[in-house]
Amino acid sequence: MQDVKFNYLTELCLRYQQHDFYVQEIPLSILSKVDKRFEIPQNEKIIAVLDCTILGSGKAGVCFTDKGLRWRSVGNEVGSIEWMEFSEVNQFKVQNEVEIYFDQKKVFLLGGGSSYPIPLFIELLTTLRDILKRFSYELLLKQHSISSSVTYNELKNISTLFEKYEEAFEPNNGLLVDKHISTELKKKVIKYFDFHVNKSIIAFLRTFSLKKTDGIVICENGIYLKEAFISLYYPWYVFRNLSFYLLEDELVIGKDNVFHLTHSKMKSSEVLLFLKKLQKHANSVYEGVLSVVDLYSINSKG
Repeated sequence: MQDVKFNYLTELCLRYQQHDFYVQEIPLSILSKVDKRFEIPQNEKIIAVLDCTILGSGKAGVCFTDKGLRWRSVGNEVGSIEWMEFSEVNQFKVQNEVEIYFDQKKVFLLGGGSSYPIPLFIELLTTLRDILKRFSYELLLKQHSISSSVTYNELKNISTLFEKYEEAFEPNNGLLVDKHISTELKKKVIKYFDFHVNKSIIAFLRTFSLKKTDGIVICENGIYLKEAFISLYYPWYVFRNLSFYLLEDELVIGKDNVFHLTHSKMKSSEVLLFLKKLQKHANSVYEGVLSVVDLYSINSKG
């Protein structure tokens, strides 16, 4: 058993992940730029960062903190809004494809290099505003601690059901579990996925044989998916009711993130079944725990 800590703002951001929108697992290279250039006070905790630069430098973008929104536009203009003031904004809109307006005031530019869909960003802001209006800033940021029985052994057992490992040869479906992951491969995966600390990697599913680190990593804290233009992380308490489905040989996950399975040795249908099995287990572990999805559903019916 282990305690898992979460708050609803973090969970909401996690559900709106796409490439260049980092939540919790923010690359250290980006965090260092944000700390210096966004003028964020030392007593604020950074929850999520939307990087709006072409090369992923983190020099311009939008930060979600425990106090409010902080941003730095491509033209180096810095601005911010506290959550209480943010909750009073009536309308979020975009003009000239990149200019974000709060009511009649232009606040920042989302252009420059970001591929994050602006309609999705407006949806995130609107959802966040609606929850703040119905509930409170304190509820959104309140730290919840729950006991989780998502354990290494249970995740290992589920993963092993789908592994087809032949010791004398390459694994014939790309899935390696526990001790079948070599030390050398584990080091490469940790570097490629940019883990801040050495994660307890339970299983690794390689989805592109020509690039041996593209794929899906199963850890005790959650699931990671990464390829050329996709980098996603979902803790198990978020993954438990996340939507995902197959569209031919593409896995569509969360907010329309497309993860390619065309070159995966494991059949697409088998990958989907594997993820569904993991999700079912996560659902059973967190049964009865209120999520931000439940909060928004209550809000919509009110």
